[in-house]
Amino acid sequence: MSFDLNHKLWVATRKDIGQLIKKQNRLKKLEPPEEKAISFKIFSELYVLYVELVNKLGFIYHNTFQVQKRAVVRILVESATQQLLRLKEELKGMELSEYVYIDKALVARRLTPRDLVIWRSPQFLYRRPLDVQNIVADNKLYMNDIEKVEKEAQDWVKVTEAVTLIQAHERARRARVYKSNINYDKKKFLKVLQRKKINYRFTFKPDQAMSIPVKRTIFAADFIKDVESCENLKEKIDVLEPSTDNEELERLNKLRDDAASKIQNCWRRYKTRKIMRMRSRFKEELYGMKKHRKLKRPNRFANSVLEMYKKEMLKKKLDEEYIQLITDERTRLLQMRTPWMMEDISDHIRAWFKEFYEKTGNFHPYPDPIKTGTVLVVIDETMTPLEFQDTLGKKPMTKAERQKLAEKKKAEKQKQKDKIRKQKMKDAKRRKKLKDAGIIDVAYEMTSSKAIANIEEAMKQFALDWRNIDEYLNKNHDPIKDWVTEEELAKIHQELRGLVDEYMRIEYELLRAALAKDTKTKYKAQKVKKAKAKKEKKKKKVKDMTADRTLDSLYQELKDEGIIEEVSHKDFDEFIADFNFLANDTRDEDGLTTVGPAKGDIKMIIQESMLGMGEFDIDKPKSILLIGPLNSGKKLLCNIIASELDAVFINLSPEKVFKFADNMKYFLHVVMKVAKAFQPAILYIEEAHRVFLKKIPPELKEINPTLLASSIPKGILKNIKKTDKVVLLGTSNMPWSAKGKFKKAFQKVLLIPKCDYATSFLLWLELMTENVENMEEYAYSALARVLQAYNSGDIAQNISQTLDVSRRMRLNNEALDPNEFLEYFLSKHDEPIFPPEQKIMDKFDKWFGKSNKFLKLRRKFMAKKMAKQKKKK
Repeated sequence: MSFDLNHKLWVATRKDIGQLIKKQNRLKKLEPPEEKAISFKIFSELYVLYVELVNKLGFIYHNTFQVQKRAVVRILVESATQQLLRLKEELKGMELSEYVYIDKALVARRLTPRDLVIWRSPQFLYRRPLDVQNIVADNKLYMNDIEKVEKEAQDWVKVTEAVTLIQAHERARRARVYKSNINYDKKKFLKVLQRKKINYRFTFKPDQAMSIPVKRTIFAADFIKDVESCENLKEKIDVLEPSTDNEELERLNKLRDDAASKIQNCWRRYKTRKIMRMRSRFKEELYGMKKHRKLKRPNRFANSVLEMYKKEMLKKKLDEEYIQLITDERTRLLQMRTPWMMEDISDHIRAWFKEFYEKTGNFHPYPDPIKTGTVLVVIDETMTPLEFQDTLGKKPMTKAERQKLAEKKKAEKQKQKDKIRKQKMKDAKRRKKLKDAGIIDVAYEMTSSKAIANIEEAMKQFALDWRNIDEYLNKNHDPIKDWVTEEELAKIHQELRGLVDEYMRIEYELLRAALAKDTKTKYKAQKVKKAKAKKEKKKKKVKDMTADRTLDSLYQELKDEGIIEEVSHKDFDEFIADFNFLANDTRDEDGLTTVGPAKGDIKMIIQESMLGMGEFDIDKPKSILLIGPLNSGKKLLCNIIASELDAVFINLSPEKVFKFADNMKYFLHVVMKVAKAFQPAILYIEEAHRVFLKKIPPELKEINPTLLASSIPKGILKNIKKTDKVVLLGTSNMPWSAKGKFKKAFQKVLLIPKCDYATSFLLWLELMTENVENMEEYAYSALARVLQAYNSGDIAQNISQTLDVSRRMRLNNEALDPNEFLEYFLSKHDEPIFPPEQKIMDKFDKWFGKSNKFLKLRRKFMAKKMAKQKKKK
């Protein structure tokens, strides 16, 4: 992205933040709305604004290279994301649902539900250290010179193999051309055929593209000499008359020319009609009359990650230059200004001595190091000469009086704390009472948010610090040297003042001793109170069973055992599903949605959970469980999450883990050590209900599926800290067959909704038009309506197997019949494939209702409502 565009976007975003702060300041003075709908409207509008803000700030932060400015943008994007998730939790609490629908706020901003997508890979990715990234991603961009040479040697072997493969395909192509020439004219190639025998066998592999494209021969001859129509060509019969050899040859040549002209005439008419159709189609698309229905889902992940790491290398270089600048500036200041700074500090302290002696005839007590020493003099935290004069005539307090005064102050502080605590409890009870009545105290939510306070403070500080700096002139991303000088001067001054205080305290004691001698009073040195050294708490050292092993060896060990798997790169566009556009319009009298979520809505929930796995400090669930029937897209979503996060995929399914039953403690230690070292990491369990089965089937006893059951709470979840970018991800198609501990093992449970008409339509449309042209006008709507209840995986398999290579080759001659897709479900297998039964879906809904907190709250709310209605009757 260009510097100019990033600068313009930053200027526009600053204005947006200013407008948002003004709006929030008005809301801080707002009385609690009497209606729940008003509170919901306020929060939904703020949520949309924060989604736009987070997307802009994330993009700006990703493309900002100036070190000092990047630190400001980081605070803003982190705080904005935290406030965004807090607003989403408030909306979920009002909706009593995991899914939130704010269509009115979107319409006002002219947005769609797709614009609420927060995750932007790679802008939110967690950056691994480059030495760790070298192990995970075998790429020369992150390697040193020795590693690059080794990598180039491996690449040369691959290039040699590729050249050999191309040569083999080229020889096969030449053989096919040679054989076709022989079949065309055997007489011409008869001698060659007799001289050399060619053993050739043609093999066809499904979905194999040609290695070398065959160039078609273009004939320049033009046989069209008239505009004779070829409609009656079949009925035309030339009368053969006896003629000489020359006449016969001329007649045959004329017949050949006429036939060639007819063929060219038909071909040119076909080509002209095709071009006209293409132009007509282009005009219709240009005017918006028709849209080109063809799926375009290029996989940009690899390029985006590569571009990200290039930018990271530039940022790393600028960071190193900034650190070097700080070091050089500190050295320069220490060499050039240290003596003068020490002299200035000592002169200032001597002037302080002199001022007090001239006005009071005595010296103010020297500030103790525990109270930052003479820094108190600079910030006017010491007594004035008049205040000190009043203390000289007073008798020193006895120990009992000092203790009594300290107890009095302590009682006053405690009284004040109790008063504040009681007021907080009173306010909390008031807010709870309002919340039970459906009223939200918007003002309190705005004032109590630390994220909003951080945004306001960061913007104020930015406006103050950068008011005299033109950011547009700094296209080389150079740091501002004056700020570095000021910061280092402050640090050096703080360090030197402690050193000067030690010397000036000696001079202070000499002055006091001389004064005592002059006044003939007893001299007593002042006691110095120094800060006590903090005793470090002895932490229990966790025994590392692999202390003598390198991370590379541990990673390779898990990879060789098949625990660490490579996943194909996919993005969220691969999960084809549509959002629910009807839920907001079907609310009941309490403002709650009555229609369940669509399949596309689950992407929003998953992306919110992924934000905590990114670079910024954001709360995230430690474990996520995806439940749903077979072929509903659970494994695909896990693959997408791993790809979007660029995470290490560690498979802990029972069929992988049972091999380590003899030494589970060591195995879990290695897994968690690798996961934390190479984070972001995903600990994946396929069909996780098997780990907590109530009754183990005979066919699963061999792999002992419950081996991990006792280790998940203590061995895995307990070791995952809030700051760790590690998550336990599981799938299940029979969650009701597991014990109650299964729910406790997963912090967030998500039910994948069944296919609706919109999702089914998109599946048929996009998957069929992905590899097949001229399918724009097919009966997708009828297919989606008839086969709507089938899972997305079943539909995808149907399309891929029905539209195989042989069927696609016959499409021009044999039109595709919709019954072919129906036959696949009914007669192409040993048993017909039917959509999941309603009983199964009800079973999923029932189990999910017992594990989701919002559904529990909704049931309680409905129960209270029914009880009130019965009382009225």
